[in-house]
Amino acid sequence: MKWLRGITVAMAMLWALPVSADSWAPPTKETYRSADGNVRFTVVPRGLQDQLAYFTDKVKGREPAGQRRGAASYARGLWERRSGTTWIRIWEGRLVNDVSPVSALVADDGRYVVTFDNWHSKGFGDNVVVIYRADGTVVRSLRLADIMPEDYVRILPRSVSSLWWSGKHSLSPDGRSVILKIVIPGSSHGATEPRGYLDVPVELATGTVAPLAGPNWDMAQAVAAPLIASAKESEAEDRARTLAPLTAPTGTAELEWTRYMCAAAERLASPPGVSIGLGTEWVLPPAGDPQFAENAELIRSLFMEPSEKEDYQFSSPNAPDALARLLIDSASHGRPGSLAGSRLFIALPASQAEPVRTALKRSGATVILFDPAQPIPQRPEVLRQLGVAPDQVDAEVAKAEAAARQYKAEAARLKALAPPEPAVAKPEEDDAQMDALADAMEMEADKLEKGN
Repeated sequence: MKWLRGITVAMAMLWALPVSADSWAPPTKETYRSADGNVRFTVVPRGLQDQLAYFTDKVKGREPAGQRRGAASYARGLWERRSGTTWIRIWEGRLVNDVSPVSALVADDGRYVVTFDNWHSKGFGDNVVVIYRADGTVVRSLRLADIMPEDYVRILPRSVSSLWWSGKHSLSPDGRSVILKIVIPGSSHGATEPRGYLDVPVELATGTVAPLAGPNWDMAQAVAAPLIASAKESEAEDRARTLAPLTAPTGTAELEWTRYMCAAAERLASPPGVSIGLGTEWVLPPAGDPQFAENAELIRSLFMEPSEKEDYQFSSPNAPDALARLLIDSASHGRPGSLAGSRLFIALPASQAEPVRTALKRSGATVILFDPAQPIPQRPEVLRQLGVAPDQVDAEVAKAEAAARQYKAEAARLKALAPPEPAVAKPEEDDAQMDALADAMEMEADKLEKGN
């Protein structure tokens, strides 16, 4: 179940915005037809090993992520027109997407194709909407911010990987425009329960986005206003939390300590080749808890044979003395050098640190011990990136906290002014989409479980 522990830790680090879990089936060859059936557009994705390889490479910053050796290194489109019983090629070539677009529309006259989004990252990037001419040239490639105000984009429903910004797009009856269906979010940012959709025409010949106007846009702005204020509140809170010295949780809740340990690791050591927070982490229960013995056995096993280079995190807010004894005993009876190349982040009171540090030298690991009673300042390079000098931290934290309070009050005021949310039944296609998503998530979980 190591994969599940890693996912839990990663999710624990998502502080600010409400997000949903998501899962993506492998990209496959897809054919899209015009409404009259006489023109078709086939999308062939870039060749991937699998979703896990893609995700792992993205985390490590390796591009092209997840590329399968010997497979096509780019997404390709094939555009054809029916002639009797045969299909005649209009154009074939490279698409602008990294892996594959998510969907496409084909004009009856064969003059334009429109693709939408990027596999595994709906709503992000420079090619959320791409209009192609029949010769394969791009009329325009659009970001969401080219279509909607950035403040509106920031409150669209989101998952771990994507912005769920749209409904079912269409081409206008005269064939001159694509009509984008933009989500009007529900009050909870819910990806599965949008309040409605806003129609935004984009001219196919020029890529010009029609001005946002009319009663529907007025309503969308009124609905979005308190959500925008809430998003800014979360961002201000996150800035204050990022700048302020990190303190340990006051209680013993495992999730809170998981968050704390991941944040502490990020502050105490420069990032390794893989992302901190996706390693193995233990928040040990009291020594008398049955789970303590189970976790202790797993920890001892780390020291018995050479292990993968990884970041390991250990804490025990209930019984730090038991954790110290466990680590000393495990290292003393373990194989020398078993953890060479790994890093051990250990939260222990200063009075217990040195015996543990001495014992762990035998493992070959880099040991980073820290006292949870002592606040951990933010790394200097992070402060520089945020434009804050070390002597300005307290003032900037106070400013961010004040901004968060102001946005919170503004969100409450605007929510009271927003039109009430109607009770609207979800379309059947939304139910089908969620069923397919649930099936894909279950399949991926089964695969990961069998692989570990």
